[in-house]
Amino acid sequence: MKHPAYHLRVNKTVDRLTFIDAVKRIARLNDLAEYTYYGFGGPYLEDFRLLYEFYPEIKMVSIESNDETFKRQRFHAPCNESQLTLRKLNFKSFLARYDPRDEKSIFWLDYTGLEFGNFEDFMLLLGNVSANSIIKITLRCESSDYIGKDAKQEEFRQKFEEVLPYSHATPPIDLVDFAALLQEMVQIAAQKSLSSGMPMMFQPVSSFCYKDGVGMFTLTGVVCQRTETARINAAFKGWRFANLVWKKPMLIDLPTLSTKERLHLQRRLPCAKGSGKTLRLALGYLIEDDKRSTEKKLKQYADFHRYSPYFMKALP
Repeated sequence: MKHPAYHLRVNKTVDRLTFIDAVKRIARLNDLAEYTYYGFGGPYLEDFRLLYEFYPEIKMVSIESNDETFKRQRFHAPCNESQLTLRKLNFKSFLARYDPRDEKSIFWLDYTGLEFGNFEDFMLLLGNVSANSIIKITLRCESSDYIGKDAKQEEFRQKFEEVLPYSHATPPIDLVDFAALLQEMVQIAAQKSLSSGMPMMFQPVSSFCYKDGVGMFTLTGVVCQRTETARINAAFKGWRFANLVWKKPMLIDLPTLSTKERLHLQRRLPCAKGSGKTLRLALGYLIEDDKRSTEKKLKQYADFHRYSPYFMKALP
């Protein structure tokens, strides 16, 4: 089974590292040793590697249905089976057997497509996890799948009618706007699963969209007692990437910069205001077609530079 090299993609890496940051803030409220992480690791198990590197106390379970990908996972496992369990089954089968037994969980539903079944999985999971569990969901957010294709747009409305904010909703062309629509759909799914009369709720803590070959949307939240929301929000107060009130997802769109350029810009960071202009002036030239687009890209770098990976060429 072919897989894109997700471990080598800049925007996806930033998404992973902001997730690591979110988990760190949950550690202010609960002992991370009480958590088990469940995810779709893919062939390289990159998110598992990062979690093990930062939080070795968290036990981990990878869920994979493809035979060959499962073999690659066994090869790439970042730690031994006492810390990481590799499960060969599909996620719906896993969900049917999942019993948290009051143990806290961290889930990353890292889907590569956009299907109503993704929302069904999410809703079922919300009703099963223990309080203070974390759920991150990632969905395809590619407008070209629908734009100019009336039949596809109608199919979208029919397929997702149960979670659409309005019956005539159509995927927007703009990535951020499409991501905002998907976020509304996730919010509706969460409210259907955990209605206002129930003691538990889904509290969002961050949401992003980015290009990873295609457009992607991702949202992280905490399942908690309604009486505990202030405590959850306090843990994320001051985090520049927090989204605690379902506002529009934040765009991740880092520029391609050389190592020399990054080192040159690094000493000017962080800068509170006008970061795009400040970095453009520091470079002394444009990296996009005009000043506006250059400053927009360089602001992205200023916002996410601490999470931006270095990919180096090495000769054997």
